[in-house]
Amino acid sequence: MRDIFLSTCEKSFLSKVVSEGYRLDGRNYNETRNLNIAFGTDYGSCIVSLGETKVLAQVSCEVVQPKQIRPHEGILYVNAEISSMAGPQFEANRQADLAVYLNRLLEKCYKDSKCIDLESLCITVEEKVWSLRVDIKVLNHEGNIIECASIATLSALAHFKRPDVTRSGDSVTIHTLAEKDPIPTVLFHYPVCVTFAILEGHILLSDPSFVEESICTRNTEEGTNTGGGLLVIGMNQYKEICLLDHSGATIEENNLVHKAITSAAEKCKEIVDLVKKSIASDDTLRQKRVKTNFSDIISEDNLLTLSKKDLTIKLKNYNMDDNIVKMELESDMSDTEPSKYDVVASAPQTVETQTKKDTSKWIEISSDSEEDVK
Repeated sequence: MRDIFLSTCEKSFLSKVVSEGYRLDGRNYNETRNLNIAFGTDYGSCIVSLGETKVLAQVSCEVVQPKQIRPHEGILYVNAEISSMAGPQFEANRQADLAVYLNRLLEKCYKDSKCIDLESLCITVEEKVWSLRVDIKVLNHEGNIIECASIATLSALAHFKRPDVTRSGDSVTIHTLAEKDPIPTVLFHYPVCVTFAILEGHILLSDPSFVEESICTRNTEEGTNTGGGLLVIGMNQYKEICLLDHSGATIEENNLVHKAITSAAEKCKEIVDLVKKSIASDDTLRQKRVKTNFSDIISEDNLLTLSKKDLTIKLKNYNMDDNIVKMELESDMSDTEPSKYDVVASAPQTVETQTKKDTSKWIEISSDSEEDVK
């Protein structure tokens, strides 16, 4: 991962703006960016957009042999990847430290909190169980990637449905979606990781942007901020803490963590309600045989970012006569050289230039005429 260098002016300007009660994007301290959840055609596929931060999550399953210490439970595996597509600071074909940190937090939040009923994934004790794999791909990194990846993981797991299984003796038959309806994943609770940025030792910023995160981490590494860093709180809709992680300098104020937990409890409940509402809306569309894909998150502005409208030229005065446009200019063009191009009408309200046809005629002089001239 390449280092991102921030100038002293940027650091001082951001610190001054935040200390006065403002943020660069106009939000309040406890205000978050717009959250959008879109599901793909397959079950367990979703893209979560938190502002400009975008994360793709995909859940897949396969039948494997269970672990010896847990012969009656299924397996959950989380894999997070951050490629160079997410930002120029990430190197291709090389795992970044942020990806390792993100993977560790997600495993603690979803595996260690026992939010998934792993016993329901068992097919045959000590022989066959379902193994769920959550692949997370960061599409764009504009700050608060932990919270966005956490929402994507939760949405993908809650939306995923595995194939139905029938056992007859020692044989196991896995049915397709056309034969039997798939079985949804059983979740005991819905944990969400919420990230806060700590600036100046006492200012708590919800949903930090990329610049705010860079200022916190850079100041902490340089030792210029004694109370900065990132605080990650994992909490479910029942206000139960599933994860608490802090990276940076030591927090000096006692009420700062309590304030962050109180804010995270309200925020987690809103996110979980939005996830459930999005899944219910997607199920309704699928029952109506409506085609669902990621086209909802592709807006017309993003689709036509590189295209521009046709350039319209308004001529001052012209008349169309036999596809020839005669332009009347106010300035006296008698002293200027004549142009070698004509303006013609190629289509309505458009003009183009053509090279003038040479109207001069050559006079052929034969040898007899030359003698006569002599």
